[in-house]
Amino acid sequence: MKKIFLFALLFSTVSSLSLADYAKGLDAFQHGDYMTTEAELRGCLAEKDPRCQYLTAFMYYHGLTGIQSYDKAFALFSEATEQGNTDSRTFLGYMYDEGKGVKKDKKKAFELYQISSEEGDVTATMNLGVLYYRGEGVPQNYDKAFELMSSIEEAKHPVLQFYLGNLYFYGYGTSKNMSRAVQCYKRSAQLASIEAHYVLGHLYQNGIGVDTDLQKAREYYEYAAVRGFALAQYNLATMYADGQLGEVNKPLAYAWLEEAANNDLEKAKEALALLSETMSATEISDAKKEGVSLSKRVANKDAASPVELEAGYTITGRTTVKAKQQEEQASGGGFGARPVRSSTMIRRR
Repeated sequence: MKKIFLFALLFSTVSSLSLADYAKGLDAFQHGDYMTTEAELRGCLAEKDPRCQYLTAFMYYHGLTGIQSYDKAFALFSEATEQGNTDSRTFLGYMYDEGKGVKKDKKKAFELYQISSEEGDVTATMNLGVLYYRGEGVPQNYDKAFELMSSIEEAKHPVLQFYLGNLYFYGYGTSKNMSRAVQCYKRSAQLASIEAHYVLGHLYQNGIGVDTDLQKAREYYEYAAVRGFALAQYNLATMYADGQLGEVNKPLAYAWLEEAANNDLEKAKEALALLSETMSATEISDAKKEGVSLSKRVANKDAASPVELEAGYTITGRTTVKAKQQEEQASGGGFGARPVRSSTMIRRR
């Protein structure tokens, strides 16, 4: 998955013209009109308004106006950072963290995140926690990771909630607490985290921290599976192959294994070969037909989340920078409108 980047603009003292340009640009951005955003920001960008530099760099990074340039984004984030813009400093830390537009440097990322965190930036605090959790740019320290992440635990971030779930689940940096772990995973899932859906599927399948519920496990796996998560596809296939959901369904198991194999999951390739040896030509033909239908579902991300809703953890209303960031991060795709710690962050469960 990749990492998450929260957005909160800093309002500095600028000319009234610059303020008007920025306000119009931000309004256009929030409505998804990026070409108008770019046009409205030109004036305040010329005045080197750090907020305008940040938003313009943000669009360059993600190619929202059709021009994608890490170099231009890095230059503008750097200029805004020199003027004390916290958000730009945090995003600059992310670029060093991931090696986008600059040589990867985890220590430099740590330094930038630390300054922004001390200024109260939630994203920087979370990303610092992730570096401590993974031991990147700093010695691994679960106690520090928990200290940082628990200090912002009410923040509505799918990745933050996922990591807190891990910390409570394993008892890293805190006492092991399964009920809190499940709560955090569910909060992450409610914010559309693919990884959280996969983990919840595993918990319900095996009765870990929750009562065993194979139908719920299937629903959680399916949400992640249709979004391309190979391990969820594999686990779903084994449930059908083993008859955990009723009768054995080899064609559907075959179709899901094929999806996972296409995502380069080696054990899925091995399982697919073994399953094929037990199937007749007719069953394989049926499986291929099932696979065509399944591929359409995957392309359309056609599966609803079974997570029980918790008030205050949904993304609603018109598009904002923050909401767009969370929506695109949770989808498992690129960062869309922000750098977000996603699948690449979550290497250890």
